[in-house]
Amino acid sequence: MPLLGLGQTRTMKNQLIVGSYTKTQSHGLFSFNFNGGLELKSEADHVFHPSYLVLNKDGTHIYAVNEGGAKNSAVSAFRYDKNTGKFSLINSELTQGAAPCHVTLSPDEKFLFAANYNGGSLSVFPINEDGSLAPLAQLLKHEGSSVNKNRQNEPHVHSTNFSPDGTILYAADLGTDKIVAYRYHPEDKKPLTASPELDITIDAGFGPRHFTFNKQGDRLYVMSEMKAYVSVFEYKNHKTTLIQEINTNAPDFKGEDSGADIHLSADGRFLYTSNRGDANSIAIFAVEADGKLKRVANESTRGKGPRNFVIDPTDNYLLVAHQYTNNIVVFKRDKKTGLLKCLSETNEVGSPVCLKFVELN
Repeated sequence: MPLLGLGQTRTMKNQLIVGSYTKTQSHGLFSFNFNGGLELKSEADHVFHPSYLVLNKDGTHIYAVNEGGAKNSAVSAFRYDKNTGKFSLINSELTQGAAPCHVTLSPDEKFLFAANYNGGSLSVFPINEDGSLAPLAQLLKHEGSSVNKNRQNEPHVHSTNFSPDGTILYAADLGTDKIVAYRYHPEDKKPLTASPELDITIDAGFGPRHFTFNKQGDRLYVMSEMKAYVSVFEYKNHKTTLIQEINTNAPDFKGEDSGADIHLSADGRFLYTSNRGDANSIAIFAVEADGKLKRVANESTRGKGPRNFVIDPTDNYLLVAHQYTNNIVVFKRDKKTGLLKCLSETNEVGSPVCLKFVELN
């Protein structure tokens, strides 16, 4: 289905929000109607490098990192109008850490957490009642290094997620090969306290990037960037036991490893990861009864640099954002086999790197 012009819309069940780099364009945020294909709805001008996004539960507010250097890196809050698809900037706050690359909202939506990759730190912002960001409340700097002296000579915080019960915030640190644990105290002005006894150690040189829990809350899946492996952990009472490590590239793959994103299908039957580097593929795994993974296939993403992808709320489609070829590719997902079939693509977005859905129904 082709990309239609701005304002040409029809009734849609969901909307797609796209964050991008603004090196080649003034538009940073995009909204699309989606029903198996993409129809451009609105664009936001002069938003600096909104490379990762998070939406509140009702889809009325969007929070984006502004990925810059140590002096100009920030997070921004936007109001989002589902009827028009338009973004309205509320305010921005400096992260006081370089290259923020991920944001997470607390389950109660009281705080926003930004992962500063080059800063090796975690920035914490209270959320005001009107959805705006309050000034920085807490800056937590990681320490340490790991075996790869070219890429792991210092901490690199890459993403954060909450434990299934919402009491622990975990931060994946590529530079130290750890997932660092913080206890969450929602009533405190500084809501995070380090809990090193709950830290999760990943194999040396793997470089943990993104991770996800299953719906039952008893399995944790960690995607590592540098070795392109998924580490599968049993998760119980905030304690982890490693039960499997599996390469996300095809068995005959030869080339540069660069694992990126990871998501489970809504039904929990399949897990998908994106591989960048020389692979540019989506790895498809079946989730077995014990939570371990069984390789199904590796599907070309039809682009270069699949940094982020998303499964739509119906569980029928998987969309991939390509940072280097400026295209978003739509795949139809077979719910029985997990396999993907390419349907369409658009080349209208420069450096798309984050995809988030807003449910309208």
